[in-house]
Amino acid sequence: MKEPLNILVIDDDETDIMIVRRLFAKTNLKVNVEEAIDCKSGVEKIKAQDFDCALIDYHLPDAKGLQVIEQLREVDGKEIPIIVLTGMGSEAVATEVMKKGAADYVSKNGLNGETLERSIRNAVQIHQLQRQAKVAERALLEREKQYRTIIETVSDIIIRLDVDRKIEFVNPAVRFLGYEPSEMVGQPIEKFVEKLEGVKYEDDLASQIATRGVGPMATNNLEVSFLVETDSALWEQNRSVPVLMDAFGLWDVPDEVVFKRGSEKNFLGTLCIARNITEVKAMEQELLSAQARLIGAVEELKELATKDALTGIANRRFFDEYLEKEWKRAQRDQDPFSIVMIDLDFFKVYNDTYGHQQGDSCLKEVAIAIDDAMKRPADMAARYGGEEFALILPETNSEGALSLAEKLRKSIYDLNLEHKNSTCENRVTVSIGVATLKVDKESGFSNLISKADKALYVAKDSGRNRVSVFGGE
Repeated sequence: MKEPLNILVIDDDETDIMIVRRLFAKTNLKVNVEEAIDCKSGVEKIKAQDFDCALIDYHLPDAKGLQVIEQLREVDGKEIPIIVLTGMGSEAVATEVMKKGAADYVSKNGLNGETLERSIRNAVQIHQLQRQAKVAERALLEREKQYRTIIETVSDIIIRLDVDRKIEFVNPAVRFLGYEPSEMVGQPIEKFVEKLEGVKYEDDLASQIATRGVGPMATNNLEVSFLVETDSALWEQNRSVPVLMDAFGLWDVPDEVVFKRGSEKNFLGTLCIARNITEVKAMEQELLSAQARLIGAVEELKELATKDALTGIANRRFFDEYLEKEWKRAQRDQDPFSIVMIDLDFFKVYNDTYGHQQGDSCLKEVAIAIDDAMKRPADMAARYGGEEFALILPETNSEGALSLAEKLRKSIYDLNLEHKNSTCENRVTVSIGVATLKVDKESGFSNLISKADKALYVAKDSGRNRVSVFGGE
C-alpha cells in the first residue's frame, strides 16, 4: 500500500476532526489530511484532488451519510473508499451505508487508533485490489477484441456443397491455393481434399465433410489437407495446405427440428468453412494461453478481495454478502438459521503483553481452528472485526449451533496459547454467543445478529471462556 495516503475528512465538528488527527498520529500510517466542513465543500475537494480514502460524518449540515455517498460518487470517477463515522451504532444504518458503497462503518464512540488504521488499511487495500481486477478485466477484453479481429480478417475458404457433394459455391479466398472459384463449381469436394498425414479419422472423410448433421452432430475442427493447384506458385513448396474444417448440414427447417421424427424437412446441402492453420493455430494457442492467465489473475484478485488480509478467512464485506444470500434462501425454505459470535478474551491485554506481531500470530491460529470447524459446505466463518469472529450456520437449530460452539471453544482452549495476564485462564480463551431463529418471510437477519451479540456479552459477563445461547444458558 502506497504512503503517504491522502485522506479527506468531511466533518463539521472541529473537536471530532482534532480527535481524528490525534488518532492518526498514534497509528503507523503516514497520511496527508484535508478537511471539509460539509458535503458541498467535500465534493469540491474531490473534484480538485486525488484522495486514497474519505472519512465522512453521517450527519452533515447539508446532507446525511447516504446522500453524501451518492453525491461523492457522482463526481468521483475513481470511486475512492468511503468510511462513514457516526455517533450511532445502528445495524440498520450500517447496512444501508454499506449497500450504498461505503467501505466501512465506524462508530465514534470508543474510536481508537488501531480501529481507525485497520479500517483505512482494509478499505484502501480492497479498493486497490478491485482496481487491479478492473485493469486485468480491461486487458482481457482487449485481448479478446484482438483475437476477434484476427479471426475476422483471416481469409477463410467458404464452400457450399449440393446434395450430391458437388461444389455449388466457393468464395474468392480459394485463389490463395491457385484455384478460380468458377473452376471448382460443379466439381466433387473429394477432388480437392485428402486426409492429413498423422491424423486419425473416425469415418469416411467425404462423409464427414459433406455432413448432414447440425449442432452436436455437425463436423467441427476436422483437420484435412487442401490440395494446391498445380499451376500455383505454392506448388513448388507445398503440394497441399493443412486446414481446419467445420461443416454443417443446411435444411429448410430450424436445427432443432432436423432430427425430430414425423416433421417434413428437406436437405439442401452442406456449408463448409476451411481455415489455414499453418500459422493461425500457433497464434490461437498463444492467445488462448494469455486469456487463461488473465482469467486466472482476475479470479485470484476477486478472491483476495473477499478474504481478510491477516487471517485468510472471509472478511466482513463477504460475511455481509453471504449472509444476505443465505438468508433469502432460508426465507424461501423457512429453515432454522444460527449465528455464532466469537470474541477473544482480554485480547487487548494480550497485545499489550506480547506485542502486536504475536497478537497477529494468535489471531491466525484461532482463525485456523475456527475455519477447521466448518464441516458443511454452507457453513461460513469470517473475521467480523478486530479480535471478533462470526459464523453463519444455515439450516442449523439451536442444539446444533450450541454443540459446534462448545467444540470450537474447547478446540481453541486446547491450542494452549499462553496468556499469562488473562484474569480468566493462563491461556488464550474465547467467549461465544449463539442465537438461532426459525426464518420466515418477514424476519430479518439484523435481529439475529443482535441476539447473538447479546448472548456474547452474557458469556463475557458470566466469567468468559464459555458459550452463551440467547434466551438460554
